[in-house]
Amino acid sequence: MFDAPTFANYVASVDNAVTNKDKGDSLEELSSYLFNCIDGVEVRETNINGPAEEVDLLLWNAKSTQVFEPWDNLISVECKNWSRPAGSNLLDNFAAKIRLKHLTTGIFIAANGVTGDFVNGNDQNRGAVYRLHEHLTRDGIRIVVVRMDDLRGLADINDFLELIKDRFCKIYMHKVF
Repeated sequence: MFDAPTFANYVASVDNAVTNKDKGDSLEELSSYLFNCIDGVEVRETNINGPAEEVDLLLWNAKSTQVFEPWDNLISVECKNWSRPAGSNLLDNFAAKIRLKHLTTGIFIAANGVTGDFVNGNDQNRGAVYRLHEHLTRDGIRIVVVRMDDLRGLADINDFLELIKDRFCKIYMHKVF
């Protein structure tokens, strides 16, 4: 169950983290807390280190919450608590992990978002936003991007569900945020 003071403590941990390890761990802990507050969604594994890949969070989705009905039963979550937006190479790696597992949905939590935008998509450096669209149209892989600013604005778990639903719909409209 979502508890605002507990959530605020997790957010503060992310905001106050100094070392790279603390930054990564705190964002993963915040993400785990949020997903475990959703009915029918459960964090099953964390920090899975396989021979060719690493998965930050693996969710079980029982599809009992309407927002997650169109999602796979297994959902990979990647967490990046970097001081700058994540680039297209990270998005490509995450999409490859999803594809390798024969899945079609994932959540990319990047503290400062991702590079690029669709407005300036004709640029040579279209960034990660363009790659999100390419993965959708080429492979049917749907990746939702969540930023720390999005999470800071949550008042309850319904706000998080609304955010996920909004982002899921926007990827079909060439939008990320």
